Amino acid sequence: MSVTIFFEGGGDKETTQSKCRRGLSIYCAKVNPKFRRLRVVASGGREQTFEKFNIALRNSRVGETVALLVDSEGPVTKSSAAEHLRETDRWEFANLPNHHAFLMVQCMESWFMADRQSLAAFYDGGFLLNSLPGSSTSIESIRKQSVHSALKRATSNTRTKGEYQKIDHGSALLAMIDPAKVEDASPHAKRFNDFLRSR
Repeated sequence: MSVTIFFEGGGDKETTQSKCRRGLSIYCAKVNPKFRRLRVVASGGREQTFEKFNIALRNSRVGETVALLVDSEGPVTKSSAAEHLRETDRWEFANLPNHHAFLMVQCMESWFMADRQSLAAFYDGGFLLNSLPGSSTSIESIRKQSVHSALKRATSNTRTKGEYQKIDHGSALLAMIDPAKVEDASPHAKRFNDFLRSR
């Protein structure tokens, strides 16, 4: 069985999309190192990602699974990712057995809040760990805006990398963080990790 994950991010350039693909691919390999038939598609913007996911879903064959991974952009009150996205983005999902939708709650950077040691190590000095909001063991309640502003503040005086850059730093951090810490702090991340382990 093959799995293709359509992942929000990477902008419009192949070079930046390649960085995002690599970051998520490494993360997924940590969750399930035995999984060999995984393809990550960094799809740029949010609407582009959903469009590419839908096209791939319509063209999928027996033995092919198509997954969507996007930011929730805010708190999640619905019982499933598809219900949340129907409400927030007005997206409609085909009732097909080979599709799955997952959320990064409330954004990709929220996952970094679960592994603050890796964040500090990545920036190699000058990182203001105490300026990060909320708890590393319960990240979904931290507002997206708080995560972004705190990352900017925490990295403003780092020695070599400077202020947080979403594509360059985000992709590298995604590859660096510990998936076990992320799923312990985020029920939605655990759903995604469980999906990877089940393949």
